[in-house]
Amino acid sequence: MKKSITLKELSKILGVSISTISKALNDSPEISHDTKTKVKELAALHKYQPNVLARNLKSGTTKTIAVVIPSVQNFFFAQVLYGIEQEIAKTDYNLVVSLTNESLEKESNNLNHFSNGIVDGFIVTASEETQIKKEYTHFTSALDNKKAIVMFDRVVKDINCDKVLVDDKEAVYKATSHLIKSGRKKIALVSTISNLTVGKSRIAGYKQALNENGIEFLESYVVSSTEEGIKKETDLFLSNNQTDAIIALDIQSSLSGLKSVKEKRLEIPKDVAIIGYSSERTASHLTPELSTISQNGIEIGRKATKLLIDRLKFPEKPFENIVVASKIQNRQSS
Repeated sequence: MKKSITLKELSKILGVSISTISKALNDSPEISHDTKTKVKELAALHKYQPNVLARNLKSGTTKTIAVVIPSVQNFFFAQVLYGIEQEIAKTDYNLVVSLTNESLEKESNNLNHFSNGIVDGFIVTASEETQIKKEYTHFTSALDNKKAIVMFDRVVKDINCDKVLVDDKEAVYKATSHLIKSGRKKIALVSTISNLTVGKSRIAGYKQALNENGIEFLESYVVSSTEEGIKKETDLFLSNNQTDAIIALDIQSSLSGLKSVKEKRLEIPKDVAIIGYSSERTASHLTPELSTISQNGIEIGRKATKLLIDRLKFPEKPFENIVVASKIQNRQSS
């Protein structure tokens, strides 16, 4: 493979200094129009590519941001990533994406690796294992290395950084209140994410709505399990006629709950109403159409990116917490 031409070699060909070549390629006003034209034409002829690593070492920045998320198969994270990409496209920053698969070890390794001069900052949501084990030293180490961090959705309260939060408690409170006002009294809550901060906030919203409407909170009405466990427990509820509504706190439990009700040949929403979490595209194509709590993932991604870019420009400014409101989409299932 032919080696790329260097600034030094370009300077020799034109008989000017390396500094002049560099300034001409960067459109410096110190260089005449004719010289800029000659330099750029020669660079194009020899397919010159700037040494990004050398430039970054000189400037002290990489112009690269890392996004660390559990998965891209989850619709919410995919939407957040889309919002991040849209905002990054307006800047001169590059983007790298790292997946943790809910592993603390992978998350820690990724942050430690990227903190070693590869990126300027992170947009990150904590993995499930990180939240369960409450191990956050990889975040504090990155901050100690002067790397900016913006957390979104699954944020760590004790980490001092910018954060974009979702109104999880308020969203489920409103959904539960809606079901109560429609006459539902035996509302089951199903979840595969009770170990996460977002799951705990959503459960708190459910409890608040029951309390304000004089309905006793019963632990037996809260099912926290795997997708298969949700299906089994929901089947028991329905067999014993124990519930007239289901609030599902994530995509997996939403689909499991819906499947259980349909398999029991119960009418939705007449016999059992359901409100859950799902992509708008999926929810509107289910039968019946699933009522959902819709998180604005794209907006979350945009706001997180803006916060990080601002943090990189103004590292001493106060940290911000931004809350993005969810929206209840009432469809046929409620």
